[in-house]
Amino acid sequence: MSAPAVQSVPELVAARAAELGDRTYLVFQDQSYSFAQVHRQVEALAAGLAELGLGRGDRVALLVRNSPEFVFIWWAVLRLGAVMVPVNLRLTAREAAYILGHSQAKALVMGEQSLELLPELRRACPGVSFWLGVGLEDHGQLLPLEALCTRGGSPPEVSLGLEDQAVILYTSGTTGFPKGVVHTHGSYLMTAASFARTCGLKASDRLLTANPLFHVNAQFYSCLGTLWAGATFILAERFSASRMWDWTRRYQANKVVMLLAITTILYNRPPRPDDADNPVELVVAGGAPKGHYHDFERRFGVKLQTLYSLTEAPLAVMSPLEEPCVDGAVGLPMRPGWPGLENHVRVVDDQGRDLPPGQTGQIVIKNPAVMRGYYRDPQATAQVLKGGWLHTGDLGRMDRRGWLYFLGRAKDVIRKKGENISAAEVEGVLNDAAEVVEAAVKGVSPPDAAGEEEIMAFVVRAPGAGPGWEDLIAHCEERLADFKVPRFWLAVEELPKNAMNRVVKAELGRGERPWQAPGTYDRLKGVTAS
Repeated sequence: MSAPAVQSVPELVAARAAELGDRTYLVFQDQSYSFAQVHRQVEALAAGLAELGLGRGDRVALLVRNSPEFVFIWWAVLRLGAVMVPVNLRLTAREAAYILGHSQAKALVMGEQSLELLPELRRACPGVSFWLGVGLEDHGQLLPLEALCTRGGSPPEVSLGLEDQAVILYTSGTTGFPKGVVHTHGSYLMTAASFARTCGLKASDRLLTANPLFHVNAQFYSCLGTLWAGATFILAERFSASRMWDWTRRYQANKVVMLLAITTILYNRPPRPDDADNPVELVVAGGAPKGHYHDFERRFGVKLQTLYSLTEAPLAVMSPLEEPCVDGAVGLPMRPGWPGLENHVRVVDDQGRDLPPGQTGQIVIKNPAVMRGYYRDPQATAQVLKGGWLHTGDLGRMDRRGWLYFLGRAKDVIRKKGENISAAEVEGVLNDAAEVVEAAVKGVSPPDAAGEEEIMAFVVRAPGAGPGWEDLIAHCEERLADFKVPRFWLAVEELPKNAMNRVVKAELGRGERPWQAPGTYDRLKGVTAS
């Protein structure tokens, strides 16, 4: 496969600094950095980290909030040929310690927001040699990262190629211990180039995101996508529904990358006369509330471009920029922006055979940007990487034009009376109801289910919604086969979510008998648990 001269992220950073110099690359709150300033910060920090003793192959973990410092540290680590291990800021000390231990991290960089974890992490992680702090100059147990940048000198020259490891991204661990997804410099570059091409990123664009930088989405698309295109990257510290559109006006952002959860939150807010009074032309997201894709576009005056990807396969599927979005679909294989790159997406049956349009099967993906494997887990790697194809574990179908429809996790299936019921299908119907802010379902096994499962719905009611369940049950009965209508119903104030605003099903109805939780309505028996 032929490839551009740039073979690593540090090379791309240096190339953009040389080409674009004083043009603004990074904006954060009231701070802005040119391409040249970013490069100088990265070089100075890399020199300091090298003097400390960090180098090629070392794993450096980050517990750092969205900030320019995250970007500088990340690229400085890569500049040395080391590997970044970003850690979810919402993890407990025990969960973070597992990642530090499993990744064999040699250094940890942390910000003020994670200081409460420090004592337990020090006890649990003897393998960490260097404990560094960012924005914490007076902290006695952490070496100030800022001090490393003032020592002068240049970092050592390190030869890097497309196949060199760059990052280990840990999954959420919803089905066991988190897995470390290994990506290379090639994965970063190919995905960034393809994202930029598919959404039409230009050097004149100003792209904003509030997605966390410890996650694949913000790294591969917003941050590296803008770097590839020579565009301006506007970073918010965290998502705020009340301030999101104000930020776009303040920073004159014409493109925004969101999550499906964020578009849903924004759409469910009370409409305002100035909703469309913003400079945004394009919103890239997993979608919008089902049935309301075009309503979302009209209300906010934007073009919606849908996206489907995984931590294991960031280069996956997007809707074409020049075509209208298709409600419920996620798009076509992302357009390669790298010479010689091919991106293949299929829907297959249990034997790996292609399924005809309209039939549901597993989504499989093949391209050079797919993960190299799970770190220190060859068995799990072999289970999902078969014959060069990543078996996503996600259910989907394709229409006759080749558009992909994502139907949920294959493991997020409820087995009832010999039928496999997609939780995503039921949730889509629930979330389309006016009296629902958001809802999630899971399978539960009461004694009278004869070893199978019943569906239990957890519902955040809309303001003003009545206390009964009759209208919502009728709504479901009109749209779903009877066996798909939830039997158990429980009103909750909020759904448990991770840092990416995705529902954590394991925390729904925690306990041995969730169907007996006070306030749970049993549709079959017509009674409410007390």
